[in-house]
Amino acid sequence: MILPKRGEVVDTDRRAEIRRDLEPDVIEQRIEKLLATDQMRLSSIFSDDDIHQLCDDLEIDFRERDFTPAITLGLFVAQTLSRGDACSTVTTQFNRERKRQGLAPLSEDGSTYCKARAKLPVNLINILSNRVVQMQIAKTLNQWKWNARNVYLVDGLTLRAADTQANQEVYPQPSSQKDGLGYPQVRVLVTTSLATGCIVNHATAPMSGKGKGERSLFRNDHSVFAAGDIVVGDSNFETFIDSVLLARKGIDIVCCINGTRNSPFEGVCETIQEKLVTVTKPKFDSDRFTRDDWVSLPTAIEYRMIRYRIQGRKEEIIIVTTLTDSKQYSAKEIAELYGLRWDVEIDICSVKSTMGMCDLRSQKPENIDREIAIGVLAHNLVRALMSDAAAVALVHPREISFSRSRDAWIAFRNELETANDMMWIILSATSRFVRDRPGRQEPRAIKRRNLTKYPKLKTPRPSRAKRIAAAAKPRGIP
Repeated sequence: MILPKRGEVVDTDRRAEIRRDLEPDVIEQRIEKLLATDQMRLSSIFSDDDIHQLCDDLEIDFRERDFTPAITLGLFVAQTLSRGDACSTVTTQFNRERKRQGLAPLSEDGSTYCKARAKLPVNLINILSNRVVQMQIAKTLNQWKWNARNVYLVDGLTLRAADTQANQEVYPQPSSQKDGLGYPQVRVLVTTSLATGCIVNHATAPMSGKGKGERSLFRNDHSVFAAGDIVVGDSNFETFIDSVLLARKGIDIVCCINGTRNSPFEGVCETIQEKLVTVTKPKFDSDRFTRDDWVSLPTAIEYRMIRYRIQGRKEEIIIVTTLTDSKQYSAKEIAELYGLRWDVEIDICSVKSTMGMCDLRSQKPENIDREIAIGVLAHNLVRALMSDAAAVALVHPREISFSRSRDAWIAFRNELETANDMMWIILSATSRFVRDRPGRQEPRAIKRRNLTKYPKLKTPRPSRAKRIAAAAKPRGIP
């Protein structure tokens, strides 16, 4: 795998050579070669006709108005990537395109676009996003993989929703907060590809309730993996039942040891160590599985546990994996693979910070699902561009900057017909390489003071009408 390890100094000579080769004519020649072998993802992105054909297949009725499903979808994706521009701003940008085409201007109050956006079926968005995912899987180069195997990173994140009564009923605020002081919270479980950074699957749920935790969402998503895949996660996903169910499908796991499991190692960790451990089936618990599911589980499973210590850290790390063949997969290789689990945190940061989806704007829960789905689609489209840029620059996709690729997609997304068109967007996407921050030791501390002069709200704020009525009421009158 040509992916540079995190924390290691990148090869500056290699980077300089790559820079010298990335001339416009060289990029265009490489694009033409990739187009000839059908390896360019940008040429396979769905068109407006493809979207309307899919609407017909799904029996989605729409009228031929200014905001067709294809136009609305494109504007929605661009709006999401632009950190959530106002709907009126999107309509203004759409009018600019209509001016270039010699069409009449539309009203810029944004209401028509908002209504068209709310009519986009979530199923339609998810199908288009899955098409991008399948295209990415089919065109992933072997040198981008880990030992020629697909590796998927799984983790959860939390998003805040608009504070409306409808949102609070479906995605309630934390129970530790008083009513009126918190925001609705949405739990999202994402599974990303280590090779391309693409979100291959996502699931949403409230933050509390039976079957709403990260483990339950992950167990429901086992179908997205195929035989030969490897799933990497933190200690929360290291469970006996998940290991068994995935192993039956030929899927391996690499996780940090669960806090409830005993370590087989003794003494101080000086070098990397490993042991084969037999883990027995847990006792029956009706809150975790049914009696039939528990009976179907084997009595034990064999784990390979690896212990090592990272330089500069006091605590040791213990990895649990079903990759038990030490001759084929060395302990050092697996430890390095688990170190790449941090990339899912970078992927989540791209969604929450770079795309600005930390705070959702939808006022209704059904629109929350639509907003998250379109965010996943937009993220995957940018990742497709990053994969093409990596194939042209002869680097790994995770060496391409997500923020630069997002800006390139926003600027050139409507001009992807010829090799010269693609040269412009790829030249922009490859203007900056990342993954060159080795061994930073600075503490996580905030330098800026006085971020706000206002105190935090500690009691629910009454409505404006009640405040006016209380202020107008004469004193002494009961």
